[in-house]
Amino acid sequence: MNDPSRLTVAGAVELIRERALSPVELTSSLLDRLERDGDPLNCFATVDRDGALAQARALEDELLSGRQARLLHGVPLSVKDNIAVARLPMAAGSPLLAGCVPHREAAVVQRLREAGAIVVAKANLYEFAFGEAHPEFGVTQNPWDETRSCAGSSSGSAAAVATRLGHASVATDTGGSIRVPAAFCGVVGLKPTFDLVSRKGVVPVSHSLDHVGPITRSVEDAALLLAAMTSMPRPVHIDDRGPGGMRLAIPRLPPEEPLMSEVAAALVAAAHTLEAEGAFVAEVTLPDRLVARAVLWTIASVEAAEFHHDFLRSRADEYHPLVRRRLERGEFISAVDYVRAQRVRQKLSLELAEVLRGFDALLLPAVGTTAYQLGARMVDFGDRAEEVSLLVTRFTPLFSLAGWPALVVPWALDSQGLPIGLQVTARPYDEATVFRLGAAIERAAEPLPEPLAAHTPDAST
Repeated sequence: MNDPSRLTVAGAVELIRERALSPVELTSSLLDRLERDGDPLNCFATVDRDGALAQARALEDELLSGRQARLLHGVPLSVKDNIAVARLPMAAGSPLLAGCVPHREAAVVQRLREAGAIVVAKANLYEFAFGEAHPEFGVTQNPWDETRSCAGSSSGSAAAVATRLGHASVATDTGGSIRVPAAFCGVVGLKPTFDLVSRKGVVPVSHSLDHVGPITRSVEDAALLLAAMTSMPRPVHIDDRGPGGMRLAIPRLPPEEPLMSEVAAALVAAAHTLEAEGAFVAEVTLPDRLVARAVLWTIASVEAAEFHHDFLRSRADEYHPLVRRRLERGEFISAVDYVRAQRVRQKLSLELAEVLRGFDALLLPAVGTTAYQLGARMVDFGDRAEEVSLLVTRFTPLFSLAGWPALVVPWALDSQGLPIGLQVTARPYDEATVFRLGAAIERAAEPLPEPLAAHTPDAST
């Protein structure tokens, strides 16, 4: 075919299984594009051309020998650079880990390889996934507007998927680091149920809050990746009956909520569409999301500071100043405050379960705005300005604290041509409901064009 990079994961695997496309052809097309066009948005920290081609050839030989195709047979993807890939550098976006080359792979990478996935690159990220890109690694630009942010530590992963530099990426989410970049880049991002995907071999931010999940271009692909990452015998079946019969909650948002009008309109439009397709929709009052954010940052700061204790004593000047401040703040949070935060976390989780008793799922914004300008510290809402860190984490921390699965699906573009993402969540281990509702939203959504950064001079539609 003319441009195999436009295939979904499911589409690529089907063609490979039918022998209409080879793993070498698929992988070479990506690597050739990278060699020709480079990495203009700074998505990757490392590209493993030789290793990827060797794996592609091995997978092609399997098919030629008559072996059955695996779940992700021959699909090239990237892995966030705080996840260990054997014999590839792992800097976690920081000069403090310069020269770190793991000999063993993270458990999730092992599972992906067993499923036939090909690791082509390590994706760029905020330093230690904790606040800002280090100058030595640089910021990843947004595929829809290079002057705007991807707004999360998994920026490289989300931008790479949006620009067809790999068919998927594996990333991490502590308080929104998969979901916010996915929303800003117009792709699908899943934070699975806590501990459903192994964190072994992942540089931690917070051992009690970190999640590992996929970023893809479709809900079906997210289900395929999750199956591979968890060694499920088969992918979660996406119920194609639509939302009919589902009981769906949406949040009752106060008038003072800093929410872009087009994001609010997107939520209403999606809810009306799902209601028209047979879902019962009702408003609920969620547990205090600002308290949830404060609790998450207390817990994450303490646990991050503990992990970085030795570096903070010996090499503190090498951190990005913002990351250093956040880590040092964690050192000054008392044990009493940490324990209290964990207790409030339990309380919020119980309140969330009670509020959603009788509902199948919750639909809400992923972020209160679309992508803001790179380097901005405030977003102007006309009558008020909101600090960006607070703004982008209003709708994500509660579900990290509770460990509930949360899926971001693109809905439409705003008036500036920037993606609006919606978020779906359900009870722990109920990814099937999340995928069912996410797929219904995906079918009803405005089809997004490709971002300008995804186009290549000789690409053919």
